Amino acid sequence: MKDIWEIASAILASLGGGVLIVAAFSTWLGKVWAGRILAGDRAKYQAEIEHIKSNINKKIHEHNVAVTRIDAHRAEAIQQLYVTLLRCYEAALDIMAPNSQLDDFAVAIPKYKEWAIIFRKESEQLEKFTMLYAISMGEDTYKIISKCGLVISNLSIEFCDAVLNADQADDPDEILAKIETAKQKLIDNFDKDFQPAKDALIKEFRTIMDPRLEEINTANN
Repeated sequence: MKDIWEIASAILASLGGGVLIVAAFSTWLGKVWAGRILAGDRAKYQAEIEHIKSNINKKIHEHNVAVTRIDAHRAEAIQQLYVTLLRCYEAALDIMAPNSQLDDFAVAIPKYKEWAIIFRKESEQLEKFTMLYAISMGEDTYKIISKCGLVISNLSIEFCDAVLNADQADDPDEILAKIETAKQKLIDNFDKDFQPAKDALIKEFRTIMDPRLEEINTANN
């Protein structure tokens, strides 16, 4: 036993003493436990990160779905406005187009009355849809469409007044002269606001379908 302790003492002395051994062992054990704790924390945080990423992806998906629905609604609104605007144009075109048969008072008055009623109806629809779908349009587009709608509405009212208030007992030439005056005003003013409105709706619709067009237009401006 004495020899054993002497050998142990010699080993301890050669290694720098028992304190160094304990310190070395403690350092090694600390590294082991630190590694295990770190591995546990890493797994925990990784799970939390994955959970956060999953929630973010879910929110992004929900956002994309919502945006898609909004864009679909906007596209539908713009299409409806565009169709209504074209119907106004078609109604106005019936009135504005040259027609030799309208020189005959008996033919002209019933035909003009029919067209006047249709034109007024379509202009009212344009007013209605412009207000209804205002939120679906960009501010610039809305200004153009609302101005066009107001002009077309006023033109339709003036033409209706000239035609529908015509009294069959009045002088036919005088009645036709009033109608021709309202018709000429329609011809002179319709296209000035119709064409910009038509172009604005087309641009708005194409931008909804491909948002990159808005970036290109912004860069060009």
